[in-house]
Amino acid sequence: MNKLNALIIVAVIFTVGIGCSSIMKGKELADPAVAKFHEQFNAGQYTEIYNGADDEFKRSVTPQEWDELMNAIHRKLGTIANSTSSAWNVNTTPLGTMATISCNVDFTEGKASEQFVFAISGDNAKLYNYNVNSPLLITR
Repeated sequence: MNKLNALIIVAVIFTVGIGCSSIMKGKELADPAVAKFHEQFNAGQYTEIYNGADDEFKRSVTPQEWDELMNAIHRKLGTIANSTSSAWNVNTTPLGTMATISCNVDFTEGKASEQFVFAISGDNAKLYNYNVNSPLLITR
């Protein structure tokens, strides 16, 4: 094997190692961010959730719209009694790292599914997108 091939192999191994590290770090940061979101949701701290979110999130929804949405979810579904992660994905590109966590949630008034997308930067996971689905959001 010549030096060029050896150098290419080392570069590929290095790149794969860095990618795996970013993936695990993204998940390690996103999991506690979901737990914090749930704690703040149950405490009615919607402004705190909004203020800690990524700037792109804040460009997509106003503080008033966010507060109205969170109040409606709380009114129709109640508080979060239990949450289990059902899937996760971390995508690292030259533009940044995004972690997606899907959860099955037992609210006091019924079941729902949630999907969180967090922008990972350094040691921070900031809410980039939030989606909740439950038939109770429509029928109540």
